[in-house]
Amino acid sequence: MQSKWHRPSLAALAVMALVSQQQAYAQASNTQSLEKVVVTGSLIKRTDKETPSVVQSISRQDIQNSGYATIEELLRANGAVDASSIQDGAASGFVSGLATISLRGFGSQGTLVLVNGRRLAPAAAVDINFGRGTLISVNSIPKGAIERIDILKDGASALYGSDAMAGVVNYILRRDYEGMEANASYMQNGEGVGKTYTGGFSFGFGNLDSKGFNVFGGLEVSHRDPVMHNQLKKLGNLDLHNQYTLAQVTTGTSSFLRFTPDSVASPYASYYRVPASNTGSTTIDGRTVNNNSPFGQHYLGTYPGCAPENTVGQGVANRPAGLATGTGSAAASYRTGQCRFSLDDADEAISEQDRLSASLSASLALGKNFTLTADAMLSKTKTVEAAIGQTLTTAVVSTANRTATTWPILTGQLKSQDAIILPVGHPDNPTNSSATPIPVQVIYRFADLNQKAISELNSSRFTLGLQGTLGEWDLDTAVVHSRQDNTQTRTNRLRSSLLNQSIAAGTYRFNGQGNTAAAIASVASDAVIEGESTITSFDVRASRDLFKMAGGNAAVALGLEYRKEELASLPSDIYKSGDFIGLVANGASGDRTLTAGFAEFRLPVVKSVEVQAAVRHEKYSDFGNATTGKLGAKWAILPSTLALRGTVATGFRAPSISQISDAFLLSFHNFQEYAVRDPIRCPNGTSIGVPTNTRDCNLLGRSATSPNPGSLASIISANPNLKAEESKSATAGIIFSPTRNLDVAIDAWYFERNNEIRVQRGVDVLEAYIANQAANAANVLRDPNPATWVPGIDNSGPILAIRRQYGNFKWTKTSGVDYDFTFRLPVESLGRLSFKLNGTYTPRFDQLVRDGATIDKWGGTSSADIPRTKATFQVRLDRDNWNVWGRLNHQDKMRRIGITESCLTATTGGNGVLAANGGCYVGREQTVDVGFSFSPLKGLRIAGSVVNALNDYGRSTNIPYTFSYWDQGTTGQLGRRFNLSATYTMD
Repeated sequence: MQSKWHRPSLAALAVMALVSQQQAYAQASNTQSLEKVVVTGSLIKRTDKETPSVVQSISRQDIQNSGYATIEELLRANGAVDASSIQDGAASGFVSGLATISLRGFGSQGTLVLVNGRRLAPAAAVDINFGRGTLISVNSIPKGAIERIDILKDGASALYGSDAMAGVVNYILRRDYEGMEANASYMQNGEGVGKTYTGGFSFGFGNLDSKGFNVFGGLEVSHRDPVMHNQLKKLGNLDLHNQYTLAQVTTGTSSFLRFTPDSVASPYASYYRVPASNTGSTTIDGRTVNNNSPFGQHYLGTYPGCAPENTVGQGVANRPAGLATGTGSAAASYRTGQCRFSLDDADEAISEQDRLSASLSASLALGKNFTLTADAMLSKTKTVEAAIGQTLTTAVVSTANRTATTWPILTGQLKSQDAIILPVGHPDNPTNSSATPIPVQVIYRFADLNQKAISELNSSRFTLGLQGTLGEWDLDTAVVHSRQDNTQTRTNRLRSSLLNQSIAAGTYRFNGQGNTAAAIASVASDAVIEGESTITSFDVRASRDLFKMAGGNAAVALGLEYRKEELASLPSDIYKSGDFIGLVANGASGDRTLTAGFAEFRLPVVKSVEVQAAVRHEKYSDFGNATTGKLGAKWAILPSTLALRGTVATGFRAPSISQISDAFLLSFHNFQEYAVRDPIRCPNGTSIGVPTNTRDCNLLGRSATSPNPGSLASIISANPNLKAEESKSATAGIIFSPTRNLDVAIDAWYFERNNEIRVQRGVDVLEAYIANQAANAANVLRDPNPATWVPGIDNSGPILAIRRQYGNFKWTKTSGVDYDFTFRLPVESLGRLSFKLNGTYTPRFDQLVRDGATIDKWGGTSSADIPRTKATFQVRLDRDNWNVWGRLNHQDKMRRIGITESCLTATTGGNGVLAANGGCYVGREQTVDVGFSFSPLKGLRIAGSVVNALNDYGRSTNIPYTFSYWDQGTTGQLGRRFNLSATYTMD
């Protein structure tokens, strides 16, 4: 399918209708009573905007003055927002180009994103690594169209339905604006990279009160340059990192110094004889070298053409700094003449992105009592990530086992690809002219494929609504159609069938001289996943006063909703067949409908006490029913001075379509608490495989255990018997304003989520297998090649993959405190001086995955990605037509489960360097931002900011530098960055 724009027919019809009726509309009176409005956290119209719920509003002015380049960056600075959401700066599995939001560590699946109180369609993508459900991009709405953003910080399923367990982020769009506004902004870091250009235009005409109509429209375009890691190597402390690497050499666990040629696989391939067996070792230059090493006895030579600075014996030493001094593979010196490739220099930190967003809204008064509204929103986001050229293996294979790599396919089996072995007669076989030509293996990097990961997200949302009064009732009804089209393209990916044919025919050349387009097409093609997600809904909401109580009129809101959800994310047939080497195909398709009825009551029991109660019942066509409720109260002890507020609520999240319907998912999985061993191949802590396999004694790639083979492949299946997740929440707080210049809000909160939907942990699958191999053998996939089996033990090849399934597991419980202090100090000689401190303290984040397991205490750890304290302190001075401000941002350091303790106590290798420099943790963030704005001319506003002015890079693991920065793909990875913007407004 192809991504489409959808014509804004509803908005266009509304615009034509209101223009035709403009002359007939009778001008309204200028005398108006205090307006009643609907606020986030309540469905009842009210004049008092403070409800029992905790709602933080970010105004349009706050957005403009924040100094942040994107809405994602602004929201992630909020204390209640954790870092477990997706960042759109770098491709993330199958969801690149998305930026999601997560509250309280519950993930994007537990945080509901709304526009004007109604839903958006989720991204049409399936990715096990993020969200575990619905994915909504928070950057798809043009900033110029936003009036404010409300963050509701307690459970709200009783009002809004599924997903609102940890809270709601509600975008309120601009209406009833008259005038024109143009804006432009530019951002780059201190090294001149990471450039982002944004331009926008918005307009509005008509006045709903005086003319009976209003039209508002906006357009925003942006472009972000790509950023390579080697453009960021001056950030952090690369020299100290390399000192750490050198300290690790003594333990034989080091990696290479960064930004040096670190891979033997290059476009100028090394070639090798193919032995009958590659087991054992050989002494070379006095060192014992494994026979499967690319520096071992089977090395024959390297194709010419390598640049001198990358050639061993010229620009690269035979034993460069950082090369380990251990045994086996670590003992080998590079072979003179080999060509090296720098992975770091080819690796992208932040991807190129182009985004176009547009919105159009219209309001038409239908007499005195009703208003017809129509909205259209469109956005297109294209993200392009440059990929490092593929290589199949960096080990020498044998005729007994030619396999270079394996990967799971949808049948539940494993597919394998042999190493590149050029037969006699192949035009690039260098032994053709010798007296005894032989097949040769080449260790080669396909750099000329120019591989990219391209994500194209096209979204549209159309709303037609009617608001007004009918008798004593305030009515609000709307039809919403929201759609997301998502195309994921991985260009020029190697295909097993094509590569094998090309090697036999000699169509693709491995001699380093480059290939024609036809030659590239003989080994690779594009891997494409097409996705489409839609939500179509109709709802009606009505509220009215009921009867008088001691504190005023009781009120009720009633509502009904019907919604249909559809999702299709389908890889191409070639993709699903598993022919793309190393690529796993994720996909899902399904649809469902739901109906809901809901009610809310506002009960002013006495003048100073208001009680809020809400209930909602939903019926889904796939998993069943859910009923949720909410009870809240606010006690104004001293009106406008001191109030107490609190809520208790239940919530739920329906299983996503990709979890409960026809879905297929493949992923890679690791576990960091301890090393899991193969009971057959590593029975006593040492591999008995012949040859040994790096995964035998560390199946799930624990990074603190050496060797670390990386994550293990897994095949994941949906579960039609899933139940909904259920939640409980409570808040209790105080609002204190002793003077007109001081506001204090402190709110304690507790959230609990049960029946958590997650994929079985790999460690649980493997531990069950270890306990009873016969009963659980079907969940473990071993290499079927007898050459890999332990001698005398059938079917004992290395474990290559495991099978996992979605299920309902136990619970997560978290609690903490939000605080917000604002102090305003009028200084007559200077202007208005204000101080603002807000943040979140999270002492508890506990998880229990299954009965009998240990409760994970993840508060303040990188596993939950939630620091105990996250806060900002801002000072701002406003005077006449200018302002200046400064902001301090703080996040506590986070403990790394399974790493921090051993790092602090061990004295070998580089641990001393880490411990002395805070590298045993995810480092704390302590950044300072400064900014200004002024209006030199009427209507013109110029603003600038320096974010992270002191170039702090502490939010990193190990030693701070670009590859260890914790929030990969965010603008924070750029270090110090400069923003400049200009806005011109014409009334």
